[in-house]
Amino acid sequence: LGDMIMWYEQFEYLKKTYPQCHFDLYCESGQEKIWGTVFDRDETPYDHVFHLNFPMSEGSDLRKAEKSALEEIGFTPEQIAEIPELATIPACPAPGPWVDLIPNLVGVHYHGTALPNSVGCPEPVAKQIWQEVKDAGYVPIETHFCHVYHNPANVLYDFVDFHMRDTTATLSNLFGLLQRLQAFIGVASGPVVAAMSIMPERVMYLERNHPLKTYISDKRVQSVNVMDYQSGSIGEWLGGLK
Repeated sequence: LGDMIMWYEQFEYLKKTYPQCHFDLYCESGQEKIWGTVFDRDETPYDHVFHLNFPMSEGSDLRKAEKSALEEIGFTPEQIAEIPELATIPACPAPGPWVDLIPNLVGVHYHGTALPNSVGCPEPVAKQIWQEVKDAGYVPIETHFCHVYHNPANVLYDFVDFHMRDTTATLSNLFGLLQRLQAFIGVASGPVVAAMSIMPERVMYLERNHPLKTYISDKRVQSVNVMDYQSGSIGEWLGGLK
């Protein structure tokens, strides 16, 4: 999900740059309901079918989207500069009527699906952050959905008393929730990239092994290192948002 949000504007740029060509986008796991243009990749005899890898960019000065644009698609740096960093998230309904009854919700996400050991927030730090959100006068909600690729290593921490794990995992439910939050705090995963698109000035990235600069250059997004967490950092940040 995060990769799609970081890449999708390149697809739009391709269509604009080469109007004489017809481009289709095939994606799965619910993403086709938001961005896909074709739902059966075998139904049309395409002249060319391209599979995007969207490689990691750690160790370079490039964002993931830049690396893909340069090395996989062949855009020039000048073209890349014209492309928005993140896709625009469509407006979605709330995942339930209860959302609008809690005006001070803050989303928190501690777990990554593919690389839990290099992006996940350690439980002691996670617990401290959870309490700081409460102490700042907000209601924390864990925004982890148990989707089709849910990693069983991503267990629910004992102190989390409000979460989305029992809610149907759809992009509409995720986006609808994010669009109604006061702020978002999360590790490198799809929800944090979606939140960066929706409210970059109210996102705190929980950084571990993957620097924020590999995802986005927008200086409105803040970050803290969960392996060297300074007590009170989240509380102070939230206090500055009011």
